Amino acid sequence: MFNLLTEPVFRMETGDTPHAKASLPEVYAALMRDDVVTFPALRPHQRHAWHAFLVQLGAMTLHRAGVSEPPAHAADWAALIRDLTAGDFPDDEPWRLVVDDITKPAFMQPPVSSEDKAKEYKHRVTTPDALDMLVTSKNHDLKSSVAMQAGVEDWIFALITLQTMDGYLGKYNYGISRMPSGYGNRSGFSITPSLRPGLHVRRDMTALLEHRQTTLETYAMADTGIGLVGTVPWDGKKSNMLALDALDPFYIEICRRVRLQHRTGGLEAIRAGSQALRIADVKGRTGDPWMPV
Repeated sequence: MFNLLTEPVFRMETGDTPHAKASLPEVYAALMRDDVVTFPALRPHQRHAWHAFLVQLGAMTLHRAGVSEPPAHAADWAALIRDLTAGDFPDDEPWRLVVDDITKPAFMQPPVSSEDKAKEYKHRVTTPDALDMLVTSKNHDLKSSVAMQAGVEDWIFALITLQTMDGYLGKYNYGISRMPSGYGNRSGFSITPSLRPGLHVRRDMTALLEHRQTTLETYAMADTGIGLVGTVPWDGKKSNMLALDALDPFYIEICRRVRLQHRTGGLEAIRAGSQALRIADVKGRTGDPWMPV
């Protein structure tokens, strides 16, 4: 359900169409044409997470396919992205927002080793802003759990931000590897030729590909390593922890055990805790392209 590769789940504003809808490959094609002005549903704190996701996925896709120039057409992007996972998941599970089989991945939602692990997902989250990384429990500047009329893209942006930006949030809620500590943050410094997202994404994808070999050597990562961490089964145990040398330099990580479900009235999330970090602690030394070192 809600296949990002085939369904128009994203709203974007272009010069010609203020409320265009697009699939993920169509988003890439529009970005490469520099047609996109903005993504209306994207919240300010989610901007870097979305930008970094697009750049890392795009660069990883181009590298694995041996393509140096980003394609201009959505069909080409769809084929390239699908090639990352089609061998193991021919039904596009890693690109679907809802997958009922918990032993298979869903978009930014890791699978588990067996169906009996489903009982560990006890905590229900009914709105995407409650799933997101921002701590809104004090109800100061941003109020919590108010996105009752949320759309599919609101859940997508919340998932990407949570899984790639969040830090330590108490016992059983460990943070990402791309920050110096659980109480740090994932910085986002970048140079861009334009404030329009397309030129910025293209520029950073090119930079990542140009510096890939240096990143490999500096951080002892794997040229054929795991790129989409969320496709690998994770039961939340210390024995499941991944070492940095098992990962692709452009890896897109996940830090929380989350699954989305379709219920009457829309989507909701269920969460489970973890006993350890998903990726071994390297104090943020991961070669993150946007870390101002």
